[in-house]
Amino acid sequence: MSTIPVIQYLFHLFLAYSTYYLTYGFNMFRGYPLEVQVAVLVSELSFILIVIMLIALLWMVASERGHRKQTRRIEEKYGAGVEYLMSGDAPEHMSKADIAEVFGIDAKELGKPLLKNRREKQAFVQFFYKSFITRHSGHIKKENLRTALYMFGIPEFLEREVSLRGMKHKVNAMNVIRIFKLPVSPWVLNKLLNSKYLRVQRTAMYVQISLSSDSDLDYFETDFFDKHCCIKDEIELAYSLQRRRKAGLKLPNLARWANMQKNEQAQCLFVRLMRRFDEKEYCEQLRPLFSQTRKKKLIEEISRTWGYLHYVDGEDLLIETLLTQPDDTKVAIMHALTRFATGKGIDALLEGYHNTTNPHVRFEALRCLYNYGEEGRALFRKLEQEATEADRRFFGFFNNPITLEKIRLDREQAYHPSVETVYND
Repeated sequence: MSTIPVIQYLFHLFLAYSTYYLTYGFNMFRGYPLEVQVAVLVSELSFILIVIMLIALLWMVASERGHRKQTRRIEEKYGAGVEYLMSGDAPEHMSKADIAEVFGIDAKELGKPLLKNRREKQAFVQFFYKSFITRHSGHIKKENLRTALYMFGIPEFLEREVSLRGMKHKVNAMNVIRIFKLPVSPWVLNKLLNSKYLRVQRTAMYVQISLSSDSDLDYFETDFFDKHCCIKDEIELAYSLQRRRKAGLKLPNLARWANMQKNEQAQCLFVRLMRRFDEKEYCEQLRPLFSQTRKKKLIEEISRTWGYLHYVDGEDLLIETLLTQPDDTKVAIMHALTRFATGKGIDALLEGYHNTTNPHVRFEALRCLYNYGEEGRALFRKLEQEATEADRRFFGFFNNPITLEKIRLDREQAYHPSVETVYND
């Protein structure tokens, strides 16, 4: 007997009985006051909702139990093979036949689907992804992992998940694609870039950054990014640019993107990343932005970037701007002049010390003179000798061996991953 007609029969039988008894229960109170009838109706609707919620809960419990059972089965069957591939002991560039032998699969079965249905593929992907995240090291031969994923038909499965499933499944699938650098159809990604969900749009864009060329990164030229950018975008973009650099791909012109944005937060994001990824060749393109803007944070970030990248052509512009800026911005500009150390900005540092009553700015001016080479150190000693009793407090930090260790200015802010992880690899 077919299962579907039986289920349909039971469903219609349940529907008929429930409709009959609910109608019967409501009719018992016909003629009663309206308040009683409303209370009965609400009680019946509540009972229906409770039954629906109970059925949904049982369905979720059964699904979760089935998923755990499927995951255990996958781990028992393929766990040893996955552990070997991720242990670092595997030779480089293993063939499909070699990997099949590791997993205990007969070579004759390679042309057939190794995972029978979507649930098995989903369990395998989650187990594989979790193993890679927890056991990741630089010794893993990632080409072997990709070969194994192709052997199990995972790239095609992930592309279907990205294209057809709900938001949660789309995001999870795209994260796996990013980690293992699997190809995905540009048509699918372009479709997701227009998704109504912000999280899907962002994830799709960072997949595209990892896999595409410089000309495919127009997401950062959109009004959407200008309005909705956040710290997560900066973190994700930094990791993506690191992966592009490690893969030998050209990095995009971040100064161009900074000039295209209207939002100060977005502009500062790209200017910061310029010094992280040593894009000195584009510093000239920040001059119009520096000259035209009145945004305090943006002026500070451009000053820092010019200082760290040693863009000495911008020194005159920084000197001209110094005395008209707020105190925090003055400090950022003085630090940039100190990192140039060309001798041209030493008078500006001296003015920064004398022409303010803010103790923080005065201390930072002295700190910059102290780090400005022999000429700056000599001027610093002269100021110390001529200092009044009230000003001597500033010089105490430079004579204490403990605080003196914190006086030095760092000379670079380039992106150097301290630990190899799945995110910056």
